[in-house]
Amino acid sequence: MEAFAAINDTSLASVRLTVAAQGPWFADCVFVGDAPDITGRVRLQIGELTLSGTIAPQSDGTHGLQRRCRVVAGAGGWGVLVSPKDYHSDAGVKARTVADDVARAAGEALGTFAPGAERVGVDYLRQAGPASRVLEDAARGAPWWVDYAGVTHVGARPTTNPDPSVYEVLEYDPLTRRLTLAADDLTKLSVGAVLTERLDEPQTIRELEVVVEGGKLRVKAWCGGTASSAGELADLLKAIVARATDEKLFGKYRYRVVSQVEGRLNLQATKKRAGLPDAVAVSMWPGVAGTHAVFDLGAGGNQGIEVLVEFIEGDRTQPVVTHFVGKDTPGFVPRELVLCGGHQPVARQGDTVEVLLPPAVFSGTINGAPATGVLTFPLMKTQGVITTGSPKVKA
Repeated sequence: MEAFAAINDTSLASVRLTVAAQGPWFADCVFVGDAPDITGRVRLQIGELTLSGTIAPQSDGTHGLQRRCRVVAGAGGWGVLVSPKDYHSDAGVKARTVADDVARAAGEALGTFAPGAERVGVDYLRQAGPASRVLEDAARGAPWWVDYAGVTHVGARPTTNPDPSVYEVLEYDPLTRRLTLAADDLTKLSVGAVLTERLDEPQTIRELEVVVEGGKLRVKAWCGGTASSAGELADLLKAIVARATDEKLFGKYRYRVVSQVEGRLNLQATKKRAGLPDAVAVSMWPGVAGTHAVFDLGAGGNQGIEVLVEFIEGDRTQPVVTHFVGKDTPGFVPRELVLCGGHQPVARQGDTVEVLLPPAVFSGTINGAPATGVLTFPLMKTQGVITTGSPKVKA
């Protein structure tokens, strides 16, 4: 199929446009002959399709009087390094705030924003590094992508149902889920499009490749993966990395306390994405020798309070609870920390304690006459409250 490609009305000998389900699209371009010095934000034209992107300085040059360059969606800023920044809010740091800040630092425009969660947490420490990593943090698991106009969006791509008259399926391999297409209008064909013509079952485009060379247009699509796929190669690399690192479980995993039995905890996994099940009778290793926590799980108590679980030496057969929420956590009702193994219990200021009353020597007068003796208390003890104390304690 005949096609024309140009950058700012300057003709291209060839162009290869790659559009993945996530991230920015990019186009590798070859100019016709000695091209003018075009830099910065440009308009890329492929047939009826117009895209707005930026020529990447690190991927631009000439050889043999022929210039080649790469155009990256939008301002091409999601790969730039941003400085560290601290965020804190007791109500929870808004994901949109983090995203707006990093988009501004990257020089990108942010459009629709539908993250996996509206807030990233009470604290968020933006680490120095690529801007795209911060955007992924703010997206909270939702995909992000850049449209043909160069605007960045967070959330699932819209699903479209193009009219079968605007494309033709030339070839389809059900093993690899790859399609070869002929298309009259590329504006009607995008990632998220559901194709039905000459197919046994509908196929959704997850990755798109458009090639113009010698005046001919070729369109290829990958229809594998899911709506959260990053692309064919990216999914494959993620699977390889996951397989290479799944032998050991290092790190801390969040669980909710369901109940406590004889010092051990029954727990519910908070994030199914981690792939870990609920756990019963998990021992506590809180970091202080011979101790374990006792949770107040009565009415209005700590059901749902989170703890952190680690695996000794990364071994799945050795889970232990190592960390507990602090007293500033809403809804947390502290009870006690038990010292085991022969230690003496400790009482604090404000605690109710029993006081022993030993026999007391009496010396004085009774009805004006001298008298001495020993007083013995029938119960030998009474109750009291500790009113003063030291900020230091040794037990």
